[in-house]
Amino acid sequence: MSRSLVAGKVMLRLFQNLQRSRLSSLRLRHSSVKTQVVTLPDNEAERLKALVSYNILDTLPEQAFDDLTAIAAYICKTPIALITFVDSDREWFKSKVGLTSSETPRDGSFCSHIILQPEDILVVPNAIKDDRFNNNPLVKGNLKIRFYAGVPLITPDGFAIGTLCVLDSIPHHLTYQQLDALRRLSRQAIAQMELIQEVRNRKQAEIEGRQLLLIDELTGLHNRRAFFLMAAQQLKIAYRMKVCCWVMFIDLDGLKQINDTLGHDIGDALIIDAGRLLKQTFRNSDIVARLGGDEFIVFISSYFKDADSIQERLQTNIANFNQQQNCSYKLSMSIGIERYSPDSNMSLEQLIARSDELMYAQKRLKRQSLT
Repeated sequence: MSRSLVAGKVMLRLFQNLQRSRLSSLRLRHSSVKTQVVTLPDNEAERLKALVSYNILDTLPEQAFDDLTAIAAYICKTPIALITFVDSDREWFKSKVGLTSSETPRDGSFCSHIILQPEDILVVPNAIKDDRFNNNPLVKGNLKIRFYAGVPLITPDGFAIGTLCVLDSIPHHLTYQQLDALRRLSRQAIAQMELIQEVRNRKQAEIEGRQLLLIDELTGLHNRRAFFLMAAQQLKIAYRMKVCCWVMFIDLDGLKQINDTLGHDIGDALIIDAGRLLKQTFRNSDIVARLGGDEFIVFISSYFKDADSIQERLQTNIANFNQQQNCSYKLSMSIGIERYSPDSNMSLEQLIARSDELMYAQKRLKRQSLT
């Protein structure tokens, strides 16, 4: 009886040990495949907007950024250094030392952890022993990354848009001075981006300012200054290429009467409609401008046979406009057209003066027919 009891206790202990062994094995296997999913920052939409505003993604290498990664690799004594930007689904490398690839998927990347805690420096002494990264392709793949240290790139508005980081294929430690140097270099990267953006914005403002000086405020057409600049250039090309072109001077009929009887708002509407019709009548390569008041001018390339065909096309469009539009006025134009021939070599001023004379001659005929 006692022997049976002893045997029963031994079997029970063996069974319990077996169960514990299986449970321990299960926990070990679960731990070995454990991966940590990186969540998105709470301000992800604003962060991506800040990144896009710098217009830096997929740009060409620049010496200023390459200098920073070279200095980072030298200070930290690592074979790899990167300036990265964390996009919506990828991590793109603006500058790189020791790598040939230009981007990596965002999921599972080292830098995706940094933007979650932008106030900290992320240091991974040995990635193979870190549950967050031991299954990372950079760790398990050909690069066999073991060491990582990254500093977030923080915009002046406080958004973490990327990193300055160093990597090594062997476990590594950095001194306080090295970490401090990385932090300082990251600020220089942001400062360089701010400078580039400021220069870009200033150039854009200058371009827009020049455009405003060349655009008629009411119609959106070129103004007098723009016409003389552009037409003079086109005339030089016509002379060099031995082709003909045309200058058409236009005066709106009855604008003063409309202003006096219907008001200047209606008069402005007439001017706007006239400018829009002229723009639609001719090609984008032609120069349509408002000289001021009720006067327009067009520089036309050599695709018309003669002045009559130009006038016929315009008058047809005017007739269609008056038929289709339910306006309190009728659109009417007096037109003068002068042809430029390379043989005559007339100046732009002469072409304008001659087309102006022809326009007034047509206007006089209209007045005589009314009286």
